This record gives sequence, C-alpha cells and structure tokens, in this order.
Amino acid sequence: MNDNLKRRSVVINRVKRIPFVVLLRRFLPFFIFIFIILLTFLFGLWNIKNLQYNTKDLKNVTSSELDSSLSNYIGRNIFATNPNDLIAKITTNIGYVKEASVKKILPNTLRIDIIEHTPLYIGYSSNRCLLFSDTGELINEICKDCQAECTVEVSDLVYINSNTVIESNGKLIFFEEIFKVNQLLLEFNYEISSLNLQDGIALFRDVLGHSFTFDLSNQLEDQLARMYLIGSKINKDMIEYTTLDLRFERPVMNIK
Repeated sequence: MNDNLKRRSVVINRVKRIPFVVLLRRFLPFFIFIFIILLTFLFGLWNIKNLQYNTKDLKNVTSSELDSSLSNYIGRNIFATNPNDLIAKITTNIGYVKEASVKKILPNTLRIDIIEHTPLYIGYSSNRCLLFSDTGELINEICKDCQAECTVEVSDLVYINSNTVIESNGKLIFFEEIFKVNQLLLEFNYEISSLNLQDGIALFRDVLGHSFTFDLSNQLEDQLARMYLIGSKINKDMIEYTTLDLRFERPVMNIK
C-alpha cells in the first residue's frame, strides 16, 4: 500500500515538474481572469444601458432632448465610447448647452453634467428670429418669417432691431462692443431693454425710458469714457433727461 502511495507521489511530482504543467499552474489564475472578462464582454455587461443627467439644475435643456440626441450610444461598449464624441454631439444638437462633461460609471452608466447658456439677446434678422446668450453665442433659431412673434418673445431679454444681419459664425455681431456698453450702463443702474442697431450706430434703451447712442464701429473707448464722466455727474446732480448721444466730443443730452 505504501509502495503504491510512493509511486503515485513520484508520478505526481514528475508531472508537476513538466515545463508545460509548471507554466499552466503559474498562469492559470490569469487565464481564468481573462476568460471571465471575455464572458462579461460576450454577455454585454459593459454595454451602456443608463444615461444620467443633472436635469434638476437645468431650465431649458430636458432629459428627453438629451435622450434623443444620445440614443445611438445606448448598447455601445462603455470602454470604446469617447466622451468627447458625446460632448460634441450634445453641444451641436442642443443650442442651450454651453458646456458638458461625461463620467463613466462602471459597468454600464454614463453620468452627463450640463451647463446651460443664459439667454439675454433676441433679434430679428434675415427673416429669422434668433436667440443669443449673455456671451453672444447663438443659442437657436426660434422661428422664420415671424417678426411680430419675435418681438412678443422678448420678456426679460434685450430685443435687437437691426437693418443688417446680426449673426455671423454662430456669434452676435458687435457682441464685444455691446457687452462693454451694457456693462458700463449697468454700473449706473441702467438696465437695457432694447437695442436698435443701424450700420454700426447703436441706440440703447433702458427699462425707465432713457436712450443712449453709441457708434460701435468708431472710437468706442472714447465714448465709454464720456459716458463714465457724464453718468457720474448725472447721478451726483440728479439730472433728469431722456436721451444721451455719446458720439460727439460734447455729448448731446435732452433734458426733461
């Protein structure tokens, strides 16, 4: 009996020393791990099934819009999915999206966080009603051949009336100049409600009925400096007026 056990032990030890068996014993856990991983891919464990959004923080972008835009990504392998592709898809298809970030949550979920544009300007140009953000980006086209409806849409937005196009390459024309004027007027508590833009000459109107005229295409910095000096004097002396034209070295003011 003992001889049989000895022979069996010798045979087993010899088998264990065979190079193939040694190699197999050494790498067997690795092979098992790879096999299990292959099974998870085969059965779609890593395929995208869930899209999560921060919609509770959004005012204009809805989960249904995001689902529609990203429907083609459902079922794709999460590792083979490039987050930058999703971001490009979202920002291209949904105008209100300013920024987006994508986080992969294994095994099959994408977490998508959105930052929206803040709408501020609306204008009618080339038979189109266009909505722009506070950074001058074109958000979307609201309607065509609808000037009356476009004016009604104003509410808390600055309405722009222009005799030329107001959009170029997805950006509000003269935005930087308009922004500078708007910021300075806000320093003196003038909240702009509308802007009439004719060949670079801009007539800003505030909610209290004041109007300010600037030439956005010529020596704007000088006009802003005049506005700062005159605005300070108006506040100090409590001057009541209706219009103020800053295009001239001696600005023209209509006193009430």
